[in-house]
Amino acid sequence: MTSNETQTLDIRALRVVMAVAVSGSFTAAAKTLGLTQSAISQVISGIERTVGTRIVDRTKRPLRLTQAGVSLNRNACQIVADMDKLIAQTREAALLSHVEVRLGMIDSFSATVGPYLLKDMVKSTDHIRAWSGLANTHARGLLNRQLDLIISSDPNEDMDGLVRLPLYQEPFLIAVPRELGERFRGLDLNGCVRTLPFIRFSARSHFGGKIERYLRRCAVNIPNFVEIDTADVVLAMIANGLGWAITSPLCVIQGAAHLDRIALLPLPGPALLRMIYLIYREGENEEAADRIFRSSRDAITQYVLPEIKRHMPWMKIPHVT
Repeated sequence: MTSNETQTLDIRALRVVMAVAVSGSFTAAAKTLGLTQSAISQVISGIERTVGTRIVDRTKRPLRLTQAGVSLNRNACQIVADMDKLIAQTREAALLSHVEVRLGMIDSFSATVGPYLLKDMVKSTDHIRAWSGLANTHARGLLNRQLDLIISSDPNEDMDGLVRLPLYQEPFLIAVPRELGERFRGLDLNGCVRTLPFIRFSARSHFGGKIERYLRRCAVNIPNFVEIDTADVVLAMIANGLGWAITSPLCVIQGAAHLDRIALLPLPGPALLRMIYLIYREGENEEAADRIFRSSRDAITQYVLPEIKRHMPWMKIPHVT
C-alpha cells in the first residue's frame, strides 16, 4: 500500500483498523487479512500520520485503540459496510442487467396518470421505486439523490443543474356541494366566501401555497376554517356539504368517488393555471426521462383528458405539450 493510498484512508486501511480492534494484535490482524505483521504496522502508522494522532495504544497487551481510534473504528465499520453493500449491488446489477428508476410524483398525478405510466414503465425497467406525496418532499429527494426523476408542479427554480420538461398544464376551478351549484353559479370569490366556508389545501404544499398567493392577489380575505393535504379528503368534505374549494382537474379526478355529490364550476376570477413538469438532473437518466415523458403524455391524452371532458364539459381541454 503506498503512502498516497494510506493518506486517503481507503477501504483497505479501514479494514486494517477494524481487524486490529477485534483481534488486539498486529499479528492476529495480519493473519485475518492475509498480510504480514509489518504491513499492518505500516498501515496503522500511516493512518496515524494522516489523522495526526495515535489510534492504537501500543503500551497495552492486548493492543487497545485510543479514544481517537475507537471513533475511527466506529465510523470505519459503517463505511466498510456501505462499501460492501455498494459492491454487492453493482455486481448484482451487472449479472441481472438490473435497471432501477426512482420516481417521485405529486399525489394528484400519481393517482390519475401514475397507474398508466407505471404499467408502461415495467415493460422496460426491472425495478421501479415510486414515491407519492408533496412537491417539496420530492425536491429534497432529488437534491439528496434519493430520487432520480420527479413529476412536480414546482419547477424548483432555485436548484441548478436540472432539466425541466413542461408536461401538462391545467386551469383551476371551484368545487361546491352539488345542491348549492346553482347558488354559486355567477358569484365572485367574495360571494363564494359569504355563501359557505372555504376549505383550504394546506399552505405547506406547493399547490396550497399557489392558491393562497392567488387569493391575496385578488384581495380576497378568507377566514381560516380547515386545511387539508390531499385532494380526495377535500372533495369528501365538499360532498358532505362542509364547504367549497379551489382545485384543479387532476385533483378532481383523484377524488372521483365523490363527484356525484359535487358541482364543478369555472373559477370566478382571473385565470389561475399550473404547469406540471418532469424534472431530472442534467446528463443523467435521459433515456428513462424520455420514456416517462412520452408515456405520461400518452396516458393523459388517452385516459385522463376524456375523464376531464366527461365531468367538466364546459372546460377548455387542458394543454398537453
